[in-house]
Amino acid sequence: MGQQLYTTQPTFRRALDRCHEILKDYLEKPLLEVLFSNTSHLLHETVYTQPALFSLEYALTQLWHSWGIYPQAVLGHSLGEYAAACCAGVFSLEDGLRLVSERGRLMDALPKTGTMVAVFAGQDQVNAFIQGSGYDVAIAAVNGPRNTVVSGQDRAIAALVQQLKAAGIATKTLQVSQGFHSPLMEPIVAAFAAVARTVTYCEPTLDVVTNLTGAVNPSAIASPDYWIAHICQPVQFAASIETLQQQDYEVFIEIGPKPTLLNMAKQMMPEGFGVWLPSLRTDQEAWLTLLQSLGQLYVQGATINWQGFDQDYPRRKLNPLLNPLPTYPFQRQHYWIDAQPGIKRRHLETPSFLHDPFPKTGETDALW
Repeated sequence: MGQQLYTTQPTFRRALDRCHEILKDYLEKPLLEVLFSNTSHLLHETVYTQPALFSLEYALTQLWHSWGIYPQAVLGHSLGEYAAACCAGVFSLEDGLRLVSERGRLMDALPKTGTMVAVFAGQDQVNAFIQGSGYDVAIAAVNGPRNTVVSGQDRAIAALVQQLKAAGIATKTLQVSQGFHSPLMEPIVAAFAAVARTVTYCEPTLDVVTNLTGAVNPSAIASPDYWIAHICQPVQFAASIETLQQQDYEVFIEIGPKPTLLNMAKQMMPEGFGVWLPSLRTDQEAWLTLLQSLGQLYVQGATINWQGFDQDYPRRKLNPLLNPLPTYPFQRQHYWIDAQPGIKRRHLETPSFLHDPFPKTGETDALW
């Protein structure tokens, strides 16, 4: 995950190396070994999944920044909100990694008796089934008008799924290790709170659309109470996307290993609305994906820091005697493509590590 960029992009490598050094105090296995060694199974263990995804998002963000691309608003999904908050200055990289590492360690230690299922129905309809059945199941995320994630004990979820299928409602079991964002997480809340209250929080330097409300709430997110509640409360992703649309955002960048958040968000928008740009894809080389997205940003009128883009590559002057310039005169014709009128230049970077709405043994990650 991110190995090509680590090998070829010094800015990305420096950021990931910094995370690697910080995490030496928290992880039994080094971050770079988790990401790049043959022991890939470690990435599917929650204790490693969460800090690895956070670190990948952080390094991708630093690469975008070096090219002059800065968000005006950020939105994270579950774990991804930690990366989004860090990039918005809510807490330092050191504190962010400490929070994420402790969160992953505590969650990994819980009994593996929970699961999560995406239900392709609205929140109210799903709630009616839950309340009518009496099952101990919680809504973990509202990802769209007809995309609701439920979380709970294996048996309760299985029984609920049978009722939903009998009613003709489609479901999809998510590949997770536990029932995140549900009362199953309550046993770790006190231990996590003890760590969260030692962190220094600041109000964000840009808009953060929060998971718990789907609105911009600077004071709430700059508090340990927010992150403590974040453990068990549902992710209001659909409401968050509506907030961004209401604020006229039209260009979105997802930060993460694949464009899961972009795909969910696009389904809530009118056809043809917005520009949706991934940082990485699983079916394409990382560098090609980034260049394609950067090119689309440029066409939309974004100001690219080309010196920053070029800074990591060695250059040498040509000897004019050995490598003469062309002998014909420059024609000085204009070939630049003008920005399309009416396109707003606000953009949302999206740190997301989304494989499915909840990646295997981890949670979803971030948009900006």
